Amino acid sequence: MKIEEIKHPELKNHINMIYMHSENQNQDAIDKTENEIREYIKDKEFIISVEDSKPVKIPYANDGEYLVPIFTDEAEYINGMQYFSLNVMDENKEYVIEKLDNFKKLKEDPNFLGYIVNIARVSYIINISLL
Repeated sequence: MKIEEIKHPELKNHINMIYMHSENQNQDAIDKTENEIREYIKDKEFIISVEDSKPVKIPYANDGEYLVPIFTDEAEYINGMQYFSLNVMDENKEYVIEKLDNFKKLKEDPNFLGYIVNIARVSYIINISLL
């Protein structure tokens, strides 16, 4: 699959719905939408930034915890790399197009908090309970 073929408008819609449900404090709707996200990401491929064939890790807090950025389309990836360059984190970065379950070892790492969608805007964190 080519980078320009990766598009996830449905996931973006789910993310927007989570924010709306959060503002309305509707936990049942949040849970339902999270289940829809869980089902959606099972068989979809995403753009994942890598370095030396390993996913790029973004430190989160000071205790070794981290997130792995993923991108839902080419424009998001380009914006994310621009964000990385502003923070001097873009050197030697490439991308792969993979399903999230191809990085199963991440799930076993207690410091892995999940995948961050669209790091340039800090859109949404897919936590490990959804994987």
